[in-house]
Amino acid sequence: MAKTVKPILDNLTKRLKSIKAKDIMTKNVITTKENTKLAEVAEIMIKERISGLPVVGKRGRIVGIITETDLFLVMDMIKLGDIVQNGMKKVSNPSVKFAMSTDIITIEKNTTLEEIFTIMKYRNAHTIPVLDGKKMVGIIGMRDVFKTFYAVLKGLF
Repeated sequence: MAKTVKPILDNLTKRLKSIKAKDIMTKNVITTKENTKLAEVAEIMIKERISGLPVVGKRGRIVGIITETDLFLVMDMIKLGDIVQNGMKKVSNPSVKFAMSTDIITIEKNTTLEEIFTIMKYRNAHTIPVLDGKKMVGIIGMRDVFKTFYAVLKGLF
């Protein structure tokens, strides 16, 4: 590695470790419920220009997450009329519960940008709720990480 590159990379790493989730997260989190219809969720995502929504249960705790990827994966099933919900009847506009992911990846508010980037990259998570203990205090999307990373990089030159 050239001598001039190493200090820049060291400085980049230092900066990525200094930026915390709480510094870049969206604090006013838009959430949804399990019984919300997918068409309504898609409309919210399009209008708000967001790629995912935490799904909250009766006590306000996160029970899942619904993302553009989840909505995309069920489009063909909807189109073909292949969705049976609650074991009873075919539906053309299923609820969030049908398509949401329940294997939720969350981070704490003091998680570093370097750690967030790694989680997103290797766990294929594009929308991550931010917690303070058990309480959701924000959300971070891939666009937030992308924007911050490249702003830091630009600032090094």
